[in-house]
Amino acid sequence: MDPDRPLQIPDRDLDQLLLAIGVPDRSAWKQQWLDRGVTEVGRELWAPGTSADWLWCLALPLLTLAEQGSAEGRCLIGLSALPGCGKTTLGVWLEEAARRLGLSFQVVSIDDFYLASPALDRSMAGNPWGVPRAIPGSHELELMATTLAAWKAGESVQLPCFDKALREGRGDRSGWRDCDASVLLLEGWFVGCEPLNDPDGIHQGCEHLDPPLQDGEVAYRPTVQTALGAYRPIWSLLDHLWQIQAPDLNAPSVWKRQQNETQQRQRGSGLPDDELRDFIRMVTAAIPSVSFELNSANVVFSADDRRNLKAIRLCD
Repeated sequence: MDPDRPLQIPDRDLDQLLLAIGVPDRSAWKQQWLDRGVTEVGRELWAPGTSADWLWCLALPLLTLAEQGSAEGRCLIGLSALPGCGKTTLGVWLEEAARRLGLSFQVVSIDDFYLASPALDRSMAGNPWGVPRAIPGSHELELMATTLAAWKAGESVQLPCFDKALREGRGDRSGWRDCDASVLLLEGWFVGCEPLNDPDGIHQGCEHLDPPLQDGEVAYRPTVQTALGAYRPIWSLLDHLWQIQAPDLNAPSVWKRQQNETQQRQRGSGLPDDELRDFIRMVTAAIPSVSFELNSANVVFSADDRRNLKAIRLCD
């Protein structure tokens, strides 16, 4: 990433976001971050060609919000974005920047709250895509709710860790890590999503699918809807919800393939083609697209099919 590259997001969008989080002067705000040496932090963590908008329009506003929140008590921020868009890289950079800058800030993924085996296998049995995790219903919700509630109450808690490489790629819980940060970012691909109000609308949001929604997928969608409703107590704990919105539900197909190719090239590991295909199909078919229009989001970033951030919309 070149932090000096011109931004693609309009200045007026960034100004409105900064005003919403209590920053009246963009130039002074930018200079304060430059004076703290933020552009030298973790440059190698961003993928080559990542636009500077990810730093100046998303990462640093999040750290600004975190810095303000830490002065007011515990603050839980939700970040919702479809797989492959770059939210994991963002989270790694945010934690590194917070550590280097002395900010009391941590990131946790809902993926870390996956059920431990064999409960995870039981929860995923019979899904039409054959995926071993990721569908609503694959997380230990009681653990997530009690842990986040205890943390918000001021307690030091332990967050679970999940290793997707264990059990020949099916994954399993791999340990715990301490969390006593003042601000916590909870990220995930369906954070904030609500089930449909109309149970008869189970066919909604499938116009993008090729091939069309299959009988087994239609039959399984009510199971996903029921499971999704059980996440509401988690979403109610969020103090802020920010979303990176894809141009459409076909974007994860491109994003996830790009991400998988990068992992294979840089780390020598990635999903086999058939597993990647099934995972992408699950993401595009399991939840109706209307559920990703998050009514509770405070800030929505629009991304294009190349994962560039293009605009910011503030929501009431």
